[in-house]
Amino acid sequence: MPIRIEDTFEDVLMKAATGLGMGKQALADASALTHDEVDTLLSGTFDEAALRKVAPVLNLATNALIDMAQQTWRPNVVEIPGLKCFNTPHPVTGYLEMTVNSYLAWHPKQKEAVVFDTGANAAALLQYIQEKKLSLKALFLTHTHPDHVAAYDAITQASKDLRTYTPEREPFAGAKAVRPGDHFELPGLSIVSRLTNGHTTGGTSYLIHGLEQPVAIVGDALFCLSQGGTKTEAAYQQALESNRNELLNRADHTILCPGHGPCTTVGEEKRRNPFYPEFKKSR
Repeated sequence: MPIRIEDTFEDVLMKAATGLGMGKQALADASALTHDEVDTLLSGTFDEAALRKVAPVLNLATNALIDMAQQTWRPNVVEIPGLKCFNTPHPVTGYLEMTVNSYLAWHPKQKEAVVFDTGANAAALLQYIQEKKLSLKALFLTHTHPDHVAAYDAITQASKDLRTYTPEREPFAGAKAVRPGDHFELPGLSIVSRLTNGHTTGGTSYLIHGLEQPVAIVGDALFCLSQGGTKTEAAYQQALESNRNELLNRADHTILCPGHGPCTTVGEEKRRNPFYPEFKKSR
């Protein structure tokens, strides 16, 4: 079953407004809407005229946001040899439908594999490794939010001599620090770390070369049609800058593997992600 798109158009509005430090009344004043009209949009009721007024105020791509609200597109399911996504439920209060992703990568002609983030439950991941007779060599964390490390103990206890890595700005017990630009080699694969912070202080993405297409494991830096939330204006600007400079500048066919929601590509996000109007011919 395809993984559902993580965020809705109202999530995008709220993340942008929060990132810019704009409350509902400030957003209403700036967009010439009433407080009630803004409240209606943020509750998930689609109103194209109102959305066209709000989007520019939040520096969101208007047409991309409308397409998102009307659910006119979803990405193709990504299936390439040597890359496997494991999507596990991680319900939280007020968001019972939440799921989280972990990823397994290996060269199809080799048996040494690495995992990125743990997901909420590692049972399917560990069973797959056993069935494919893979040898798990390393675990890389994109960041240390609870949903991304929930199965850490299960994976490390099941894998003898496993090396574990965490962003240097987000220490995690037993894991070695990863710095931006660090290189890791597996038979047939090359992995490079990149700092993509903003959502968290040390958020790190991992670029993988050696598969049929280049792959970026991006954690919560970037989602299909959205991105991870931020708590301050500075963090929001940092997230936008990191994604532009470290992810969206990659080749269009680069596969983006987020911590939540389906995989997508650089090209599709440049065309469709409302947070990045600069890439759209028509905003």
